[in-house]
Amino acid sequence: MCIALPMKVTAVNGTTVHCERTGRAETADASMVVGLIPGDFVLVFRNEVIRHIDETEAHQIEAALACVEAAMTGKEADTDAAFADILANTGKLPEHLERMRSA
Repeated sequence: MCIALPMKVTAVNGTTVHCERTGRAETADASMVVGLIPGDFVLVFRNEVIRHIDETEAHQIEAALACVEAAMTGKEADTDAAFADILANTGKLPEHLERMRSA
C-alpha cells in the first residue's frame, strides 16, 4: 500500500526540501508547493511534496497511521480517537478536496 506521510521540513534548498518524520530523514521535491520554510509540515508521497498541511492535520494523520499499525500487529487500537476528525465530519469532504470541487 502506498500512502503519503506527514513530515516536518527541516531545510529548504530551492525546490528541494529536507524533512523528517519520527527519526526518518528524507529529501523531497517541493517544486509543486511554494513558500515552504523550515518548521512547516507537508505530505510526502514517493519523495514528492504533494501539499502543505498544518501541525494539527499532521498529528491527526500520525494518530491514524499509529492506529492502523497497531491493528495490523494485533495490538489494541482506539479507532474512535485515531479517526475522530473523520467521524466528526462524516459526509463532508476534507477542506482541501472541497476547494478543488468548488473550483
